[in-house]
Amino acid sequence: MAFKKRRIFDLRQVQAAQQLAASTRSDPVKRSSPESHQPIHRFRQLGEWFSENMRNYCQTTSLHGFSYITRQDISRNERLFWLIVVILSIITSIVLVVVSWQWARQTPTVTVIESSHFPTWNIPFPAVTICNFNKISKLKAINLLQQMQVPAGVNRSELHNLFNLTLLPVDNMISNSSLHTYDRILKLNNVSLTTLTSQLSPDCIDMISSCIWKGINTRCDSLFQRIETMEGQCCSFNYFGGITNNFPEKIAYQVPKRPYRVTGCGYPTGLTVLLSPMASDYYGTFFSGYGFQLLLHDAYNFPDENSETKVVTSTRESFVRINPESTYATNDIRRMDLSLRNCLFGSERAMHGLKRYSFINCMFECRVKMIHNLCGCVPPYVYNNGSFRVCDVLDANCMIHGKRLFSHALANLNMSLSIVRETSSFPCGCLPDCQSNHYASESTMGRLDVSYFANRPGSSNDTDRILLHVFFSDLMSTRYRTDIFQNWLSALASFGGLLGLIMGFSIVTAFEFLYFLTFRPIFNYINRD
Repeated sequence: MAFKKRRIFDLRQVQAAQQLAASTRSDPVKRSSPESHQPIHRFRQLGEWFSENMRNYCQTTSLHGFSYITRQDISRNERLFWLIVVILSIITSIVLVVVSWQWARQTPTVTVIESSHFPTWNIPFPAVTICNFNKISKLKAINLLQQMQVPAGVNRSELHNLFNLTLLPVDNMISNSSLHTYDRILKLNNVSLTTLTSQLSPDCIDMISSCIWKGINTRCDSLFQRIETMEGQCCSFNYFGGITNNFPEKIAYQVPKRPYRVTGCGYPTGLTVLLSPMASDYYGTFFSGYGFQLLLHDAYNFPDENSETKVVTSTRESFVRINPESTYATNDIRRMDLSLRNCLFGSERAMHGLKRYSFINCMFECRVKMIHNLCGCVPPYVYNNGSFRVCDVLDANCMIHGKRLFSHALANLNMSLSIVRETSSFPCGCLPDCQSNHYASESTMGRLDVSYFANRPGSSNDTDRILLHVFFSDLMSTRYRTDIFQNWLSALASFGGLLGLIMGFSIVTAFEFLYFLTFRPIFNYINRD
């Protein structure tokens, strides 16, 4: 039977007891209050316990370099060297993690190419807005000249200048005396400037004589509607941006509720229209030729200077190929705070005269509000539900001045265009679109063979006609995805990669550290003799 050895005499304990007794005899205060050394003794025990557990942790952990700090088979200088290396690696890891976190905060979202083979039938066909170079019909102007009355003392030739006022030039101001004369003429005939513009503009049916949509002959009045734009009254196909539409009531029910789409590429699958510039009907224009200005834009965006613009001229057959690009945002973006994602979805902000929010629509309405603050009225090309006064003849100079705001990149900045200013905020509080469609285009044209229409029924002798084709150039397009820069999983992978690269850190090593400071002392206490 083996007996447990019992230590009878320990020289170190005796020496410690003698030293304690000597210090007690020399200091009567300590002798009278033995509790004074107990906190120091407990703190020392806590330090020894922590040092022992840290020594055991360094010897067993898988972190790089920690085992060399407590190894007894190397010199003290080597252990000091490894201690410095470990401290530097810890500091470097913390700095890199903080920098990575700051990058994630500064760039909360990122847009990447998700696919370069995204089917084009998933992208709505763009709106096609056609504006005649000629803003005033000569035939209509002559008829109005004969019908309109002129106040006493006013020369009838002033009517020509009044008609030209509907063009709203950007560079020429009009004298106040002339404006008052024009106002007297309109009041005498009980006509407003908006009504006069509508009566003088060419009709869409006269300009567009034949329409083919996806290879099928279609009534042009069921495809095109007359809309007000900054270029005057134009004819627009597939436009859904306005609160209401201008289709005839008898066919309004046939108009789809959403933008058209196509299921193929090439001009037989798109829009083909036969246009007549009506050269003999020209009265007022800014261009030196006969033709049309073509605006390609999103179906919900107002057609302005931001639209893809093409020019088609008479006696030409034009092919406009569209290369669409689509950008969408994930649900994680929608759940993000607005201050972080810095973009808006179409239904997140209400617009005054347009159906859906977009950056282009927001900037347009912002400029219109600036004109309203400047002139006290809104231009005729803006949707008005009756709550704002529509600008009239006496406000012409103010409208001409306000129209220049549309050429400024920053609408809320009233200074010369030559001055460049860095801005951290978006103008007018208009945030970019979270989801949008962009329609890049290119066009080619050739001389139109007029004899092609000679033997067709209903053909006329007009030799200035234009044949226009608008279509998608390919079955596939590019799709972009806007997503958060780092979610919790990518952040964990990023931080774990940095810590693992420098220190060999992992979740298990973190658990080891907690184990040596908590669980192991508990287990040692439970398993004590």
